[in-house]
Amino acid sequence: RGKPDPEPYLLAARELGVDPARCVVFEDAPAGLRAGRAAGMTTVALTTTHQAHELDADLVVENLSALSALVTGGSVEISVLA
Repeated sequence: RGKPDPEPYLLAARELGVDPARCVVFEDAPAGLRAGRAAGMTTVALTTTHQAHELDADLVVENLSALSALVTGGSVEISVLA
């Protein structure tokens, strides 16, 4: 099953042993964002293939270079660069 079915994201979380609520989905397509949201994950939309108004996400950025990730003690903090 493919997107917008959430099962691929849920399978990944299970395989990693992580609660889906602690996962972040990075997507550039509406179907992928719907799948991530249906899986109970935080969604980040990239406006690389669709315009921002087409992307229903928790956060919308132009591309991955707009973000910073800090990994500490088994957790990841994601920030938007100014």
